[in-house]
Amino acid sequence: MKLKSVLFGLLLTTAHAYADPAEGQWVTVDDDDGTHKSVVEITINEEGQLQGTVTRILQEEKRGRLCEECPDEFRGQPVEGLTFMWGLKKEDDGEWDGGRILDPESGNVYKSKLNVADDGQSLTVRGYIGVSWIGRSQTWLRFSAEEEASDSAAAQ
Repeated sequence: MKLKSVLFGLLLTTAHAYADPAEGQWVTVDDDDGTHKSVVEITINEEGQLQGTVTRILQEEKRGRLCEECPDEFRGQPVEGLTFMWGLKKEDDGEWDGGRILDPESGNVYKSKLNVADDGQSLTVRGYIGVSWIGRSQTWLRFSAEEEASDSAAAQ
């Protein structure tokens, strides 16, 4: 029985060690003023593709907002809980391409790719039309427990 427990623990440790560095929680940052806008969860779905879901809006005045400008199946959906990035395929560890990203502010859908920084603490997300040099990039920051504690304290 102990051997099974040890093997199961080793399996979990090994699986975690091989998780892609893009997976996890990230804080989106406003392009204009640098404020933290939301927390997104990036996961690998059952097809092996990367996707991103808004888990929390950090700006209180924007909480509860619906995706009014969004196309088709996204229209009228709450932004919190919205899967806004999908279909990215792995190029290398921390490098994904060939997906789509929805801008809930404008309702536009763009091609997307992303790269995790070498230190694993930031992520560059690029949305573009046609070829990747016609677009815009954002840098997101890895979300931490310390940041969650400071966000909770500030909200009280």
